[in-house]
Amino acid sequence: MSPARAEDPSSTVRARFDRARTAVIGRRLLDLPSETLSAIEARLERESGAAMEAMEALRDEVDAAIAEHDWSRVQSLRSKGVDRGREFDDQLALLTSVRQARHERRLQEAVAARLGGEGRRVIYDAAMMALIVVAVTMLIVPEVTAVAPETQALLDWLDLGACCLFLADFFWRLRLSEARGWFWRRYWLDFVTSIPLPSMQALRIGRTIRLVRLVRVLRVARLIRILLFFWRGMDKLAAAFDVGMMRKSIGILGAVLVLGSLGIWLAERDTQAEGVASFGQSLWWSFTTVVTGGFGDIHNPESMSGRVLTVLLILAGMVVVGIFTATLTSLLVRENEGGPDLADFAAHVTAELEQIRRALPPPPEPATPA
Repeated sequence: MSPARAEDPSSTVRARFDRARTAVIGRRLLDLPSETLSAIEARLERESGAAMEAMEALRDEVDAAIAEHDWSRVQSLRSKGVDRGREFDDQLALLTSVRQARHERRLQEAVAARLGGEGRRVIYDAAMMALIVVAVTMLIVPEVTAVAPETQALLDWLDLGACCLFLADFFWRLRLSEARGWFWRRYWLDFVTSIPLPSMQALRIGRTIRLVRLVRVLRVARLIRILLFFWRGMDKLAAAFDVGMMRKSIGILGAVLVLGSLGIWLAERDTQAEGVASFGQSLWWSFTTVVTGGFGDIHNPESMSGRVLTVLLILAGMVVVGIFTATLTSLLVRENEGGPDLADFAAHVTAELEQIRRALPPPPEPATPA
């Protein structure tokens, strides 16, 4: 029998390093218990209060410098104020994230307590997510293929049942939440997309085209629920990178795309123009206009409101896409930076020079003239 192969030491070290790295960058706020989050929130509140007092002291120094007509000192204090203002904004953003995580975590703990354990809560959330996927699939199938009236009626009843379950889950979680205002601000879109709406065939509203369009838009909006599931999971990526600005740019971009598509759809609906005749075509037109700066050449607006909207979308696209690109570039550059921090390096050099100065013999005293 051949002797067992000895374990590669490098692989063992690599495995230990990977476990330690995962423990460092893989931590999320939602992984912490609510008591720990409360303690973190209290500490951040104290630090924010201390930062506010420091800024007020800096303001008093500026007033004193102005009273002494020392504008160079004012300029120096203004630079310090800018730096402390950025630090204070970062503290407030972190405090908001911790507070939201505390509300979310306490809601999860309340749901787990009602269901009988954390494992059952995870299974329950997975089942609700699967039901969302099924409901969205039932929504998409009649849009992409023709179905029999009997099949459509069955899909409508199934959709009604799913929406009732979604609404029941929404109000159940609302009752368990400790902060109902926070719950509504975070999950209001879940409530809107859970409202049961009939299909086009079940409406039987004849020539009321505007109502048909409104219902179609609201039904398609249920697709946002799946996007929200992944959007709310970006906090794990945020643990490794500072993606706050990226999330904001993506959110602004999504809002601009939806508002632009609705705007051009309403502005050009009377012209029956090709390229924006439906909401889906309008959404694609809005995307190409924002991203390419109007060079998609899908539809040239004919109304004045449509042309003004096009100009606004192009300007918004230049700003939002520029922010997203700059943020992504800064993240990549920051990730590739392997050198020490400049401030730490300067402090190290200063300490070394101070040690050298103390090691040198004192300079000779000047000779006294006779």
